[in-house]
Amino acid sequence: MSRRWAALRATLSLVVPVVLVAAAAAWFFVELQPVGRARTETVAFTVQPGAGVREIARQLETAGLIRNRYAFEIAVWLSGQSKNLQAGTFALTPSLSATAIARQLAGAGGPREVTVTTLEGWTNRQIAAHLEQQGLGTAEAFLAAASVTDSREILPDDRFDFLAGRPAAATLEGYLFPDTYRFFPTARPADVIKKMLINFGVKLASVQSDLQQSGRAHFDVVRLASIVEREVRTDRDRRMVADIFWRRLADGIALQSDATVNYVTEKNALQPTIADTEVNSPYNTYRYRGLPPGPIGNPGLSSITAVLKPEPNDYLYFLTDAGGTVYYAKIFEEHLANKRKYLQ
Repeated sequence: MSRRWAALRATLSLVVPVVLVAAAAAWFFVELQPVGRARTETVAFTVQPGAGVREIARQLETAGLIRNRYAFEIAVWLSGQSKNLQAGTFALTPSLSATAIARQLAGAGGPREVTVTTLEGWTNRQIAAHLEQQGLGTAEAFLAAASVTDSREILPDDRFDFLAGRPAAATLEGYLFPDTYRFFPTARPADVIKKMLINFGVKLASVQSDLQQSGRAHFDVVRLASIVEREVRTDRDRRMVADIFWRRLADGIALQSDATVNYVTEKNALQPTIADTEVNSPYNTYRYRGLPPGPIGNPGLSSITAVLKPEPNDYLYFLTDAGGTVYYAKIFEEHLANKRKYLQ
């Protein structure tokens, strides 16, 4: 009897480990499989700087991207990738296996953020076209989002105090701050707009004391800054032209800004035609006095600063030649002479 028991024990000592190993291997294999092979929706998953394997695994499991965080941790350690996981935002789907996700987080198909630069003075339409060219959605979708009159329609959880007090029909034109940004390829128009609005708020805060001292409504400042941005190129000319425009507004003289006409016609004419200046639009400051209903583009900080701190001067007219040089005039006859000399 003792011999049989000894033989049985010997057999079990060989079989049980094999069974346990096989069971563990089967469990490990199953737990590494995709959460859902047919689920191809993209999830933007962010790894924070300094996050360890355990924290990343927990977040992946919570996000529904892996079946089991412990299996993921084991796979990462076995593959030697534990020190290679990168910080950043990744495009992941539930159709990826845990090992495939680990490879992506380690750099194989890792962060693919798109760097986008929007220029001072660009309109929302120009921004939308550029974003589409960079593979960030469609221009139509971006324009639809940027055309809301209440940012809470697209960003219900965010509040931007600088948008308060605007006319009810005002869109987000003028507030999408021009700068260099990095966006995840799957970013929604609302995500892009949120980053631009946050940036605008930061820049506005940097000139808050000047804004308060000016006593001007920030919507008026943004409207005029958007015109100044499209009219002249240097900081000094911006300050000079800002003073001219403020005085024309105070005296009830039409701004007669070519930039506002170009905004209406969607041209980039150095000198609009007479027909262009007669277009019936409230944005046409040749035909209508005062500021246009809204900004004609998204101004940079230098133009906003120029409008807040203009340089006093005695001129009432100005023009810009093809090379960007600005010529000033005190009387209309002198302005006409400058036109004949520099724009013909």
